[in-house]
Amino acid sequence: MSYMRFSIPEYDHDQFKGMNWAAPELLSSEDSEKRASSSDPGCVAVAAPDDVFEKFDIRGDHRHAVMCIVPENAHLLGRSWAWWNQRVVIVDSLDLDAMNVVHDWKAPRPVNTRLGPDDGITLPSGVYYVLSCHQYDDHWIGNRTILQNDWDGGDANDGYRVLATSKDDSAAFGECCLSITWNT
Repeated sequence: MSYMRFSIPEYDHDQFKGMNWAAPELLSSEDSEKRASSSDPGCVAVAAPDDVFEKFDIRGDHRHAVMCIVPENAHLLGRSWAWWNQRVVIVDSLDLDAMNVVHDWKAPRPVNTRLGPDDGITLPSGVYYVLSCHQYDDHWIGNRTILQNDWDGGDANDGYRVLATSKDDSAAFGECCLSITWNT
């Protein structure tokens, strides 16, 4: 008999402990446009205008966007394991006038693995921008990220991951994990 009122999805967050982090080198707008025009799947940290972060009330030293190039029928799965509630905002542009919020996922409570739908979603091919942050008081603070473009999605899938942590002194990057996979 299970006593859990709400079940939480399986998530092995321990695999993300003890990771080495270096501040990402952010691509300029010009280099971002060049990378976005390629159809090669992957992710890269990019600079984003301040007004994008202001729109979502994201503050802090580590705020940045992660540009994700997604092939057709890619699967996006979000997971979290953190004391601070995590949030990922996925938009289709960093231009406020053209921006559409594709998904805005928040962990329902601390130390809960759910970040988005339990089984994830299917994304159409395209270029998306991920803003990863955690709740602090009445606003959000940008997370530190590690990008794993060489990750093996397993089961005949290719993929990559965007990992994040909230604290500056933490080496546990399982606080926020977005996995993007597709059939090869």
